[in-house]
Amino acid sequence: MSVPDDPGTGDSDASGTDGVALAATDGAAPGASGAASPSLRRDLGLFEVVVYGVGLILGAGIYAILGAASGVAGESVPLAFLLAAVVASFTGLSYAELASRFPRGEGDYVYVREAFDSKRLAEFVAALRVFVGVVSAAAVAIAFAGYLTGFVSVSTAVAALALVLVASAVNYWGIDLSAKLNLVFTVAEIGGLAIVIWVGARTWGSVDVFAVPSGGLGVVEATFLVFFAYLGFGSIVNVAEETEDPTRTIPRAVVLAIVITTVLYVLVALSAVGLVDPAALGASGSPLALVAEAGGGAAVGSLVGAIALTSTANTVLILLVSTSRLTYGVSKSEYRSFPTAFSRIHPERQTPHLAIALVAALTVPFVLLDDLVVVAGVANAALLVVFVAVNGALVRLRYVRPEDTSGFTAPLTVGRVSVTAVLGVLTSVGLFVFYLDSLL
Repeated sequence: MSVPDDPGTGDSDASGTDGVALAATDGAAPGASGAASPSLRRDLGLFEVVVYGVGLILGAGIYAILGAASGVAGESVPLAFLLAAVVASFTGLSYAELASRFPRGEGDYVYVREAFDSKRLAEFVAALRVFVGVVSAAAVAIAFAGYLTGFVSVSTAVAALALVLVASAVNYWGIDLSAKLNLVFTVAEIGGLAIVIWVGARTWGSVDVFAVPSGGLGVVEATFLVFFAYLGFGSIVNVAEETEDPTRTIPRAVVLAIVITTVLYVLVALSAVGLVDPAALGASGSPLALVAEAGGGAAVGSLVGAIALTSTANTVLILLVSTSRLTYGVSKSEYRSFPTAFSRIHPERQTPHLAIALVAALTVPFVLLDDLVVVAGVANAALLVVFVAVNGALVRLRYVRPEDTSGFTAPLTVGRVSVTAVLGVLTSVGLFVFYLDSLL
């Protein structure tokens, strides 16, 4: 059965296997004339997608949120990163299996719609995912501005807004340029982290990761904060339609990106609290530059500060790319969920230009909040709701379509139950409840 074209069909739709086949034809939906509109270009292999994911995750995490997390957890912040990685891994495995089943740029929307046969629920999840994307881009843009003020006197709001506009222009120009810039910037940001690891390695033995100045709740709060550091893996699926062999490439990229970034996170966190008092890190707008300066002198601190600028700028770019691709995908005429205008592809640039413009416009108000911790907390809370839906989608699909086992399958299965997906639901709900409680 195919997805119905009548927008007034109610909450439930009949998007079964053939509906997915329709959605998997690589091109955009046919136009009114019946001629196929331009399709996205498949320029990304496994290496590019892994770099894309690593670049997105690193910029949103260590460079942006380490200081605030260290101020809460003290020397136990490496433990918070490990706990957040475990939570992220449960959901990451669900994304990997679902992306293997449905290699579509609209990602979460398709997973939820296929699993629960509900257009309305899928639209809610897609809208929430777009919200997460724009809020996250704003949070990292604010972090970029914080590092920039270490070099020049500039309004953080103006600097963050300028970055969003420039990144949107690159996004419009094309995925090939975005991927090349991402490669360069990711190499630079890994280099910056390597410097921090190197100058702080001698202090690792002095770090007591079980010293919890605020008790267990402090570690949980820090885990919630640094969970922002892992948000990128969920956005990897949004470039499926610009990836070669996405059924195999996307799942592998999700798993590799989480593993690589977790190792880097823990080592950098050990160096950070080994070299600088956690309270000082919590008060700094450029925490990694402060760590590098403490371990290697002013010149090294300036170098890492400059690298932090490229890292956070890179993350904003990738967030805008992935969110605009999700908006583009859900706007296709076969879904009739978002306005179909946003599924239009520029005939020359072959990018979803109207979706790009929308995402940029939605990012601006959150940039103006100019508070990294508040904005990151909002992004985390919304993302956890999405993760509950995605993990729930895999649990249900294992029952309603058990024969669909081609491609990647998440490990730890009991009968038809994905244990990791169930744990993903429970841990995401737990962190979300903790966030709500912290607001009261």
